[in-house]
Amino acid sequence: MAAAAIALFAGEARAGAPEADLAITKTDGVATVAAGGSTTYTITASNSSPSTTANAALVTDVFPPAITSATWTCVGAGGGTCTAAGSGNINDAVNLPPGGSVTYTVTAQISPSATGVLSNTASVLHPFVDPDPANNSATDTDSITTQSDLAITKTDGVTTVTADGTTTYTIAASNAGPSDAPNATVVDVLPAGVTGTWTCAGAGGAVCTPAGTGTIADAVNLPAGGSVTYTLTAQLSGALTGTLSNTATVVSAGTDPNPADNAATDANTIVPAPTSTSTSTSSTTSTTSTTAATTTTVATTTTSGPVITATTTTGLATTTTQAGAAPASPTTTTTTVAVPISVRLPATGASGMRLAPVALAVLLLGAAVAGVASRRHPDPPEP
Repeated sequence: MAAAAIALFAGEARAGAPEADLAITKTDGVATVAAGGSTTYTITASNSSPSTTANAALVTDVFPPAITSATWTCVGAGGGTCTAAGSGNINDAVNLPPGGSVTYTVTAQISPSATGVLSNTASVLHPFVDPDPANNSATDTDSITTQSDLAITKTDGVTTVTADGTTTYTIAASNAGPSDAPNATVVDVLPAGVTGTWTCAGAGGAVCTPAGTGTIADAVNLPAGGSVTYTLTAQLSGALTGTLSNTATVVSAGTDPNPADNAATDANTIVPAPTSTSTSTSSTTSTTSTTAATTTTVATTTTSGPVITATTTTGLATTTTQAGAAPASPTTTTTTVAVPISVRLPATGASGMRLAPVALAVLLLGAAVAGVASRRHPDPPEP
């Protein structure tokens, strides 16, 4: 429409249209803008003709790709009229009486990835002869800077670590904007005595290396609003003592409005590793030699025969029994024998079965009876 309007206006001007000295200005009042930020333009179209009213003037402004969105308002002065508000490109038919003007206020959002120069031109078109057509357009040019508010955090969630043990750090780098940081770098130099493996995941369009080992020195893409998170598993040497202190940083080539949060440090007290001990389990059986004296009553009956002397030695006692001529009636001799028995018993705590008290008593009694029985009737001496 603007091109058609220009052609129409030019044709009418060639037909001897009246003069109208129209002019336009445009400025945002700054020389630099930040990618991802915004800027506000003021555009004013006016008619300085003494008598010609420009009832068919057209104000245009086509915004460049670096401007992702624009909204605007307009007010007239000196009889000038325009559309009160709009969005996107300006293509507005206005009335400009002599001495009248219209003023647009444009709020433009700049792409976070914009670089280089932001140049934008506004024009006023009309079908009149303009004695000074050079001022019928105005351009504002700004240098685009990168301003990325990067930040990083690091923690393992504990205050102490053990030498020869492990700890897991979570490291998160983020970009609060307004500009993208396509060439940011995350660095975490592991201290001496520490090795590690790590993984990384991006969010909000951010990109990082998926995994690695050792020190982190990763080139990352951090768009405005994006973040990357590293999970670092660190193995500590058994010789470490004192404090384990480790710092992660994030930097970019652009300007950071808040550089204080570009580094984060986690510090832990190192606890010595537990003393290594060798534990062996063995079953050791100690023996206790117990001598039990068992009293056994043996009844011997002599009915006839010469005198017999029987001597029994049992270690703890010696008993002698004599029998003379046959007595008028049978004689019964009762002998009490103390028999020593040595039994090897398992020590308390040793593996194996222990003898119950009743079983032990039966064992001792049986041994005693067997020992005495073998000596009950010794062969009589030869006459």
